[in-house]
Amino acid sequence: MYTVKVQLEFSAGHTIRGYDGPCSRPHGHNWKVVVQARTETLDNLGMSIDFYALQNAAKEIADVYDHRDMNQLPPFDSVNPTSENVAKHFFTELKKKLPERVRVDAVTIFETDAYSATYSEEE
Repeated sequence: MYTVKVQLEFSAGHTIRGYDGPCSRPHGHNWKVVVQARTETLDNLGMSIDFYALQNAAKEIADVYDHRDMNQLPPFDSVNPTSENVAKHFFTELKKKLPERVRVDAVTIFETDAYSATYSEEE
């Protein structure tokens, strides 16, 4: 099994609806996204997936939210934009963008260097 990781960042604001604390007020983060993908086979160049292709797929998702209020955009207009939900959203959208032989293994979202959440689907 081959595993590769890429990371990228985007800046976005959000509000946690229904939360009793400071995160119930509008605030923002420089979110860091770490994507881990895996495959059992390599392509004809000996790559599991081109790092740029994996990073660009994640960047397409991040660009929707970059410098925006996440609460105003689907799915976060109806789902709280917690790190956990953001990680799951990236995971779900990346599954649609990657070649069939490459599987999204996990997505980790960092709100700060100290706070992160990871989403994966174990089989």
